[in-house]
Amino acid sequence: DDEAGGERASEPAQPISTRQELTPIRLSRHKLEQWVHAPFFARTVVGCFVRIGIGTYSSRAVYRVAEILGVVETQKVYNLGSTKTNKGLRLRHGSSERVFRMEFVSNQDFSDTEFSRWCEEMSAAGLVVPTSADVEAKKTDIANALRYDYNEKDIEEIVANKVRFRKDPTNFAVRKNQLEQQLEEAEARNDLKRAEEIRQEVDQLEERAEELNKQRLKGLSAISYINERNRKRNVQEAEKALEEEQADISGKPDPFTRLRSRPKLVTRARENTVSSELLAQLTKAKEEQDDAAVAQITAAAAGSADEAGQGAAPGRRVSADGRRKSLGKDGAEADESADSDLFSAHNFDISIDFSSQDPLPSLHPTAAVPPKPASTGTPKRSLNLEDWKKRRGLI
Repeated sequence: DDEAGGERASEPAQPISTRQELTPIRLSRHKLEQWVHAPFFARTVVGCFVRIGIGTYSSRAVYRVAEILGVVETQKVYNLGSTKTNKGLRLRHGSSERVFRMEFVSNQDFSDTEFSRWCEEMSAAGLVVPTSADVEAKKTDIANALRYDYNEKDIEEIVANKVRFRKDPTNFAVRKNQLEQQLEEAEARNDLKRAEEIRQEVDQLEERAEELNKQRLKGLSAISYINERNRKRNVQEAEKALEEEQADISGKPDPFTRLRSRPKLVTRARENTVSSELLAQLTKAKEEQDDAAVAQITAAAAGSADEAGQGAAPGRRVSADGRRKSLGKDGAEADESADSDLFSAHNFDISIDFSSQDPLPSLHPTAAVPPKPASTGTPKRSLNLEDWKKRRGLI
């Protein structure tokens, strides 16, 4: 038995012959993204395999099985998932070697066709495919990487690498403060070269901050334009609604609105005039001392005054035609503008003979005053309020 075991141990490892044997040491793009800044990245990935995309053919992506020979730094900083890096992989497919960025690595497993083509290319180049022992060794390296215990130094290196490839700092103010401190230290050491590099980095940082600020304000200006447009539209709609409301109010009577009006002056409601003919007759009768004719003329004047008073409505002015009729020929010669003059009713002349003993009768009708009874000589007794109430039966 011991001899048989020794023979099996001394047997050489067999090269792999199936795709399933190579799959355990295949690295996906997702796994490379997780390890790209780790300190064990280079020693772990060398010897593993990836499925790399080399282009398209007939609108279909073409992939090849490639072995990782090493890790190099490229001139281009590119995105690898959520991080940035400038690292590339030196790959070999058969006799061909080339550096590829890790962003072209596929997350899918090898296909049977791709594995068969890789075996053919290896045989044509005279190369040996990995053995089962090589696969086991790389599986152990991958397992150790998954269980790696990071220390403080490793974390600082990872953070430094991420910051180095980051285009914009998380906080521009903090980064600028750090650069200014480094600039002071470089000037204190009299390191002019390093000081100039820091100044250039500060200038680039300020330019980038200004660019981002313009982009941010560009979005805000669009929002401000929309707000201003909506504000103007609201003002126009409010003015239109106010005009419509005013139009509705003007078309309907409002009992609470004070109406505009002009006052009417009511004068000469009862204008009693005597014609000049009657005045002439009255004057002639007085000169002849004919009492009967004077009484007759006075009665005729009073009757004409009553007719004029009854014909004119109270509170209304007598028209110019009425005055002309009452005044006769003298009224026809009156001024046409007398209608608009409040004092035109008194603008006439009357000749009065003061030599006559009999007073002229009143031109206006007066109520007849009963004659006073003859005084008996007995003083009239005055009544107070209490006596008057007793006589009336109120008390």
